[in-house]
Amino acid sequence: MKSPRRVFSIVAALTALLFPLAVLFAADPSLSPLPPKLDNPLRFGTLEDFLIEIVRVVVQYGAILVVFFLVYAGFQFVTAQGNEEKLAQAKKMFVWVVVGAFVLLGVFVLRAAICGTLNQLRAPGTPEFCQSTRNQGENIPLKQGGGAGN
Repeated sequence: MKSPRRVFSIVAALTALLFPLAVLFAADPSLSPLPPKLDNPLRFGTLEDFLIEIVRVVVQYGAILVVFFLVYAGFQFVTAQGNEEKLAQAKKMFVWVVVGAFVLLGVFVLRAAICGTLNQLRAPGTPEFCQSTRNQGENIPLKQGGGAGN
């Protein structure tokens, strides 16, 4: 059986941890100066805007990485100094950097093709696809409603 001292220690620790919660839940919500609201933490109003931003960021950072690794592959060519193993490694790196650049370009072209196709198929009077209307850093509230008739 547990000693009374140990039981008292556990009860005291739990009381000390849970007491602030009791005070918090006892607070009157009508005294708050701000009404409760939920802001969109992602700053994007739609999933479409979010995905477009992801593609944009990936292409931008990917282009920087391609330039960096092209320079590094060139540096490896220069420092190989005729060593066949190092030249083969530099050629392999150069080939894979070029492949990565084409994949990055493919992502950008595929996004443009999908957006163009969706814009051709959209109903008249509806907004265009893939056209982000938000300003950088603007906080867009969550959309309300949903379902039939909204």
